[in-house]
Order: sequence, then C-alpha cells, then structure tokens
Amino acid sequence: MSSRTYSTELAPDPLLRRVVITTGVVATMLGTAMILILPIQPAWRLLAGVVWLLQHGRAVLLIARGNKRCERLRIAHDGAASIMTGGQFRTPARLVAGSIVLRRIAWLRFETEDGQRLAELIRCNGAQNENWRRLQVIWRHLGAER
Repeated sequence: MSSRTYSTELAPDPLLRRVVITTGVVATMLGTAMILILPIQPAWRLLAGVVWLLQHGRAVLLIARGNKRCERLRIAHDGAASIMTGGQFRTPARLVAGSIVLRRIAWLRFETEDGQRLAELIRCNGAQNENWRRLQVIWRHLGAER
C-alpha cells in the first residue's frame, strides 16, 4: 500500500515578480550611481561601477529568466521540488540555502538539476490558504532536520 507524499503547490504572484525585478533594477542603478560618486580615482570608480553593474544586472536577468520558466511550484516534505513548465511538472529542483518562510510571505530559492537557480517571492492569499499552511508545515519539518 503506497502513501501519498505530503506536498504543496504554489503559484507565483505576477505582481510580486514585478516588484522583485523592479527593486533589483533600482538597486543596481542606485549602487552604480553611489560607486561613481565615491572619492577615489576616476578609473577605479569606473571599473567598480562596471563590475557592480555587470554582476547585479546579471543577477536580475537570471531571476527574470527563472520567472519565465516557472508557472507553478510543487514542494515535497523533504525539500524536493518540481517546477511546472508548459502545463506539466517536468523540472525537478531542490530548495537551497537562502530560502526564508515567514508567517505571510516567503522567499524561496531553488536549483534545478541542470544547475539553474530560481528565486520566487510568494505570499499567503485566500485562494492558496491550504497550500500555504502545508508550506509552513514542510518548512518547520525541514528546519527541524537541519
């Protein structure tokens, strides 16, 4: 007799995705501007500004690319996850360090088998209340193991 695996399914919020991308772009631009006004040699400012812009711009692009790849998330009791793409859960992944689950909001970081990293900001809403409760239980269970 097989038992069902305890899991939850969550749908990312398009508004929260826009918030994450927008704040990432704004932070990248503000950081670049702050570097460019530092009281150091202009060549060093320029170099540091370019490095900052490339590094953080790449991070924002990776998050945006991951958002396009992920329609829904399924998280199992052991931290294993599946990512829905094209209407099917066909991309296995796992929760990685840096994920945080609070009472009403969660920042979940995943890594797929091919090494791509994804991050999703998820919030509790009425339609997902049962799934949110399941996420809370899974998260407590995972925290107790580590």
